[in-house]
Amino acid sequence: MVLIPILAIIIAVIAVVALTRGGGDAPVATAPTTTDVLLVEGLRRTEMADVVQAKTGIPAAQYIAATDPSQVGQTLAGTKKPTSLEGFLFPATYPVDPKKPVSDLVNYQLRTYAQRTAGINYAYAKKHNLTKYDVLIMASIVEREASNQRDRRIIAGVFYNRLKLGMRIDSDVTVHYALGSWSKELTRADLNMASPYNTRRYHGLPPGPICNPGLGAINAAANPVRTPYLYFVASTSGKVFYAKTGAEFQQAIAKAKANG
Repeated sequence: MVLIPILAIIIAVIAVVALTRGGGDAPVATAPTTTDVLLVEGLRRTEMADVVQAKTGIPAAQYIAATDPSQVGQTLAGTKKPTSLEGFLFPATYPVDPKKPVSDLVNYQLRTYAQRTAGINYAYAKKHNLTKYDVLIMASIVEREASNQRDRRIIAGVFYNRLKLGMRIDSDVTVHYALGSWSKELTRADLNMASPYNTRRYHGLPPGPICNPGLGAINAAANPVRTPYLYFVASTSGKVFYAKTGAEFQQAIAKAKANG
């Protein structure tokens, strides 16, 4: 009389073992083939390469090689032969398979850039003799100068004003780019360095983007706030102070220092 319950228990145990070993119709769990890699706004391509290497193990040198513009057979922001893909590597979170060519990621970034910027209205920039590539260059500077959309659009407006009047851009972040460091304390020698990216010495926009900006910065550079300001300075806390004259600018500098 006890054989039936015992038989049922044996059958149940066999079924559990079969499922545990992947038997029957139970799905077998597999490890994911991709890793999500977050590439934030404002990074140079060399910094993106370091992030990709840290997250996936793909050597940074491979990512840098894949961003050689000669490998890209498409027109980007109105420039058929960009000297660098800096600026076009759209920041976002991307699924990366370490077993596949890293050029897949780079092409994904370029496609995302094209898709996300397709709806931008460049009419204002064109009216001020700026090309789409000029807008991207300005956006990269704005991205490093401001931390919120309000200031991005005002700062872009300041740059438009200075360009219109033939003034230098005078942006320290372009010097930082030329030096290869965002955090270095700039010296008088740095500010006078003979680099085309040194907007503290040379007029006009630098020859290319200094980082890879997000959509907010690109929109700000294409459609800035129309402002009377010619100067701005940011405190270490991120608050930005604006000025219309050199005298007001000196006052703004004092306020920025007091603001911390």
